[in-house]
Amino acid sequence: MLVALLAVVGAIAWSARDSGGSGDSGATADAATLRVFATPPKQQLPAPATTQIAVTAAGGSGLQMRLVAAPKGAAHVPAPWQAAAKALPVPANVARATAGLIPGFVEVREDSGGTARSGVFLLPPGPGPGTAQVVRSGSSAKPYVALVSDDGIDCAGVSRIIDVLRRTRSGGTFCLNGINVRTWSGSPTKKVEAAVADGLITLCSHGRGHRTSTTTSEAEAMADLSTNASADRQLGVSSVPFYRPAYGALSPGSEKAAGKLGYRWIVLWGVDPSDYGKPDVATLTGRVVSASTRGSIVVLHAIGTTADALPSMICGLKAKGHKAVTLTTMFGDPAATPGDGAGSTSTTPVATGGDAPPAPGERA
Repeated sequence: MLVALLAVVGAIAWSARDSGGSGDSGATADAATLRVFATPPKQQLPAPATTQIAVTAAGGSGLQMRLVAAPKGAAHVPAPWQAAAKALPVPANVARATAGLIPGFVEVREDSGGTARSGVFLLPPGPGPGTAQVVRSGSSAKPYVALVSDDGIDCAGVSRIIDVLRRTRSGGTFCLNGINVRTWSGSPTKKVEAAVADGLITLCSHGRGHRTSTTTSEAEAMADLSTNASADRQLGVSSVPFYRPAYGALSPGSEKAAGKLGYRWIVLWGVDPSDYGKPDVATLTGRVVSASTRGSIVVLHAIGTTADALPSMICGLKAKGHKAVTLTTMFGDPAATPGDGAGSTSTTPVATGGDAPPAPGERA
């Protein structure tokens, strides 16, 4: 599993390096003595109220340490330095940067100026506020478009989409049903693990198997989301903090359950090209590119015909000055605010369509 692998990677300390010293001291750390090991916690659902990173540091004197979030393609977000301890909490400024699983590391320094870093691991999502926010778009402050692919019934389609995203250096999101993921084995699972670790994709829960509707009770939604956590365990990563209800059909009960389990964003959409109807490449590309603006969230499906059209979609968006990004990138900026389509549906059920009919067995 990815978490276990990253725990091992995180336990491989980087050699202590010359920090440039303090003042005229020019002090360096002794690579043989100053070292730090960090182990992230296992993913949990519900998301824990507090998250601790286990740390072991040795060597030097007057040790201090801090946790650093290191989003791909973005500035590092460091926590304040603190006295060395056996565990580091994820503080507010770092938690705000972790819209989804993102890389991070622990940094340690000694009073003579030397520093060392742990290996890189994925920071767990911070706890939700208890209330999930419904979003249909992101901020228009940046030229981002989120291409969000649902279901996962076609594992070959998932694999091909990841290949395109990697080749084009773009970002994407998968909202997966656990009942589909359970049929995967081998390469697709490993590809998802690697793509999440590289910041190439973000995962999002789509429920167990299209079981929910505008009348779903809180208890039913809690059971559906909790059962779907089996997909997270199989893939070794967490779908928190993003949830997309089946068909975009949201009930007050589903909204309450998502918030209680740690999901911060219920992700609907503003662009629906009806790719589940399997239009040709030119038609599907035209629908996506023409309708997308800054902050658009596009509902897609992880199927072969969508994978066929993805390169031209990304190229067309780029020609308009837009960049395909993950939901983590779209909502991970602490300064970012949702777009005009955001709002709560705590009293009014919402049904927006846009989802493919369930495949045989998906409701099992």
